[in-house]
Amino acid sequence: MENKNLHEYQGENIVDFDVGEIIDEYLDEESRPKTVGAYYPSEIGMCMRRSYYSYLYPKPTDRSALRIFALGNNVHAFLAEALKSSSEFSLVEDEKPVKIVYNDASTSFTIYGRIDDYVVTKSTGKKIIIEAKSVGEISKINEPDPKHVMQIMLYLSAEQADYGMLVYADKKNLAIRQFRVDYDDIVYTKIMTRFKDLDYHLKNSKLPPAEYYFDAKKVWECKYCPYFSECMQAIANND
Repeated sequence: MENKNLHEYQGENIVDFDVGEIIDEYLDEESRPKTVGAYYPSEIGMCMRRSYYSYLYPKPTDRSALRIFALGNNVHAFLAEALKSSSEFSLVEDEKPVKIVYNDASTSFTIYGRIDDYVVTKSTGKKIIIEAKSVGEISKINEPDPKHVMQIMLYLSAEQADYGMLVYADKKNLAIRQFRVDYDDIVYTKIMTRFKDLDYHLKNSKLPPAEYYFDAKKVWECKYCPYFSECMQAIANND
């Protein structure tokens, strides 16, 4: 058989499609617009002004960020399969849907979410909610992210469970750090207050405070916000 030179495999004319473009097209199709009145546990710990902009002035998510999210989903899928294969549990349910309907005299809205994994242990019958988060450097994770605590707290309020567990997995080597989260009614009330505030600002088209910009510990995140320019202009206008 005739040997082919390397350059013959690298010629432009033999490439019929771009895998990277196919991935980006697929991820773009997976993105869905948001609707005022339908909220998500994963975003309530974010800067409220960013959430506000994302509902009323949506922008396409950066494709590099979409790829990172997709890789994170792969980490979770691997963890789910590992849990299902373990003899520790009598039940493992992944991607368990959660729906929380809120009503009071002033407003109503719905919170939609998905529990990564809901497990029941064989030995004790404990019901545990697991949320998996992929990270770039596990050695930097010394405590759970408050945004993630808020997310799992909502799931604990909606589902019968003894406690929650935040599991951080390193994307490079699947090294793990985990933290127990117990339901706290005071924290839950604060979370729902944030949802009510977001709902109020959205339904009344009132720009909420730029929380992260005026927080010394979080302002560094502003430069990665897709609404940085709009927010800075609003601040300059004293909005």
